[in-house]
Amino acid sequence: MRDANLKLACFPARSPLPVAALPSMSLIPQLHSGIHTNMIMLKALIFALLTVVASSAVVAEDGPEEVIRALYKAHRPWEHKELNLRSRAVLSKYFSPELTKLFLKNAQVERDCPKGDLCGLEFDPILGSQDFDDHLDFKLRITEATPPQTGRFEARFKLFNGEKPEQEQVLVFQLIQVKNGWRIDDIIYTKHNTSLKAVITAILKEAADFKEGRSG
Repeated sequence: MRDANLKLACFPARSPLPVAALPSMSLIPQLHSGIHTNMIMLKALIFALLTVVASSAVVAEDGPEEVIRALYKAHRPWEHKELNLRSRAVLSKYFSPELTKLFLKNAQVERDCPKGDLCGLEFDPILGSQDFDDHLDFKLRITEATPPQTGRFEARFKLFNGEKPEQEQVLVFQLIQVKNGWRIDDIIYTKHNTSLKAVITAILKEAADFKEGRSG
């Protein structure tokens, strides 16, 4: 807090600028043109940012496929765009209440993790992997799962630009309808024969057993 007894410093009055120091009248149109150009660029940048946000937003009318596409538009770590998997507000835009709770419990395990240890999810649950190409040319293909089942879709994509089709990721998304529309209730990692719910549930059990062992 500033001292109330401080006084304003006294500065000598400035003499008017000489006419020669004032901007030339011929420069005024150029200054105006520069300001106008900068305003146009600023408006274009704001419009582009709003377009990205809108394209990754989920609305109640979106079907299951649109929710999955919105998820991968919002989460692109190779473009330095990542979902905050510790925020209920963010998670609830894409995931069911049950899966959102599991994410938040995993986040708590990570916060409680002893310094130097690895706790919680050790991979990117949306990509199903730890690694990806830093300059990934991401192409997402979504199809209905086989056999067809309500809210069940397959997402296929490559994590490295040079990968062959048989090396691509194949994730199965199970979506359910909640009051706000379709939401992702689980992700199945076909290469590892497990699911996101199963992985987080195992993490929570391990954390609880560890805590109980320490207290015992």
